[in-house]
Amino acid sequence: MISPEQAQKADFWRQLNPDLHIDGHAGAPNGHDTGPMAAGMLFDPAKIDFSTLSDRFWDEGYFLLNDVLAVDVLARLRNAIERLVAARLPPAMIYLYDEAWQVFAALSPLLSHFLGDRVALLPHFWAWHLDPGAQGKGWPPHRDYQGESVIGDDMLISLSLWVPLSDATPENGCMYVLPRSFERWYKSPVSKPQDVLLQDVRALPAVPGAVMGWRQDVYHWGGRASSYAASPRISLSLEFQNAAFDPLGEPLLDMTSPPQFKTRLALIGAQFAKYQHMQDMDKDVLAWAEGLVSI
Repeated sequence: MISPEQAQKADFWRQLNPDLHIDGHAGAPNGHDTGPMAAGMLFDPAKIDFSTLSDRFWDEGYFLLNDVLAVDVLARLRNAIERLVAARLPPAMIYLYDEAWQVFAALSPLLSHFLGDRVALLPHFWAWHLDPGAQGKGWPPHRDYQGESVIGDDMLISLSLWVPLSDATPENGCMYVLPRSFERWYKSPVSKPQDVLLQDVRALPAVPGAVMGWRQDVYHWGGRASSYAASPRISLSLEFQNAAFDPLGEPLLDMTSPPQFKTRLALIGAQFAKYQHMQDMDKDVLAWAEGLVSI
């Protein structure tokens, strides 16, 4: 891996993925650079029946929308993560690039539907590249937030979004949820995997172009990739909240105006210590990430 000092140079990251942008600038001049994508080119809310979406969300606690994001932008992000991994760099470094933030900013109409007009981005995000050859695995069963994330039956405080950049299948480790429509009949909320009745588990295979979202109190996890899977599972996630409520994490970020490069780098570095209990990380990676924060 490169040193934390080298990582401070935006041009290194631009040259690694020259078809992406950092702070609006591409890595190398070329005749095909169109600059950052407009939100309307990334996401089309006209494809969504928001009434039906809400009914199912409030019943089951999650949604899965297919074919709503521009797959060409997602393919560029997937290829970029492949380059990061080939260079022995963590997939989470994808958040240095404008396009990763633009995907979620483009989903503003969807977020506003659930969270209201004051939507803020929580400093909680990650990216995955589950290697079938190493039987890579997603995060274990958990809830994204242990406190109150919903008031009553119709006021959401926070929401998680998850976007597949490659096919996510049961073979390569797709997402699984315990729908709230099932859990509400349990004698007490699930606190450990053994509490879950296996027949209540729902696999959520998805393909690029889809977006998945869930209440932050929904019990969910990622699967383990089979060595026979045809491709890795590559995906992104970020978390959001209604900014009218007290921050669930700090600093709250403006998703329409991503932080500048140095701030992004420090924010990414801070995720590693935060999520080391969710994902295997060796001490060298943790020390490297700490260096990104401290420089």
